[in-house]
Amino acid sequence: MIKKLTLVLILFTHNAYAFMAGIDERRDTHGELEIIGAYIPMAASGMMNTGYLKFKNVSDQKIIFHQFTSPVWDSIEIHNAKMGKMSKLVILEKSTLELKPGSVHLMLIGPRRDIKEGEEILMIGLDYNERRYMLKFIVTEEAAH
Repeated sequence: MIKKLTLVLILFTHNAYAFMAGIDERRDTHGELEIIGAYIPMAASGMMNTGYLKFKNVSDQKIIFHQFTSPVWDSIEIHNAKMGKMSKLVILEKSTLELKPGSVHLMLIGPRRDIKEGEEILMIGLDYNERRYMLKFIVTEEAAH
């Protein structure tokens, strides 16, 4: 049993490392995007979840995300307040966009494992120029942050 658990942990660690290989937080926000207060509230085991954060675009050009990925969920969708799927997320130049409960948020679908309070979850956001942005979320017990 211990050997199986060790093997599972090694495989998960390897997958998470491979997912983030070559990612440099300073390089991969391109100096134009600040990620503020990113969190994921706890949810029941095996259930969909949500991700919230504030983007601050300090550049002179808008940033348009079309995809988010993480080794922890099968898929991540952008949803509006009415739970409708959105095809893109636009952060206008020199502006801030907050994803929060009751508003635009990230819908985390198909958990591959349970998460725990205080854990750091990594995601990658891709813009339309195929630039990668690394996002670090903290799992919180509270639904509102």
